[in-house]
Amino acid sequence: MPNPKVGIALGQGAARGIANLGVLQILKEENIPIDFVSGTSAGAVVGSLYAAGVDLRFLERMLEQLDWLDLTSLTITRRGLISPDKIHSMLTMLTKDQNFEDLSIPVAVIATDLITGEEIIIDKGSIADGVRASMSIPGVFVPVKSANRLLVDGALVNPVPADVCRKMGADFVIAVDVGLGPLRSRIRNLPEVIIQTIDILTRQVASNRRSVADITLKPDLGEITLTELNRSSEIIEKGREIALANLDKIKKALDEHTSS
Repeated sequence: MPNPKVGIALGQGAARGIANLGVLQILKEENIPIDFVSGTSAGAVVGSLYAAGVDLRFLERMLEQLDWLDLTSLTITRRGLISPDKIHSMLTMLTKDQNFEDLSIPVAVIATDLITGEEIIIDKGSIADGVRASMSIPGVFVPVKSANRLLVDGALVNPVPADVCRKMGADFVIAVDVGLGPLRSRIRNLPEVIIQTIDILTRQVASNRRSVADITLKPDLGEITLTELNRSSEIIEKGREIALANLDKIKKALDEHTSS
């Protein structure tokens, strides 16, 4: 049997989702091929940048040096607290303004139709636009207009899109589930009210979905919260650790697929 087509499903998780980067670093270093990528929210960001050819070590350094307060500066509008302009510009620059169709590794990112509640799979058009939609926490980020739709964060409907990876054609699916961490015991402002609400809803969605992944990696992120973007180095290292701990298991499973 020919080598199985490998897909990786990268889950949501805001700051915790940065662990997806550490997992990809190990898989790349160990020459485990990735044939398909699906991602939600933070997973959409990391997966799309990986498929667009952004060097993973460069991305790690960039995350360490980013001025997150400037990038997510408060710009109150009728539909959100944070303007997408700076984030969109950064995504456009990093992806070299490519479309999903330009990528050598097929990528699909997940968003939610705010009007109908439908799961929207984005695999065509501007990568920056698609990723921006997938990560748009409703009420915090301004939704993305697409045709007659208003798109927001895909975590509301599919936090770890392993099923999408399977539908893309993957024979073997590795899922990365970073979890949601602890709920906040203190709510200090409106953005935290919104994020806590989305967090609770996402927990319910995740608990009701059955994973179709062959292997699910769950980095040990402990008490790291969704908003602790300043801990990117630590979070990436946790992603690397869980990938290394499961490396033999992944290789063995791939060998079994090849020989069956």
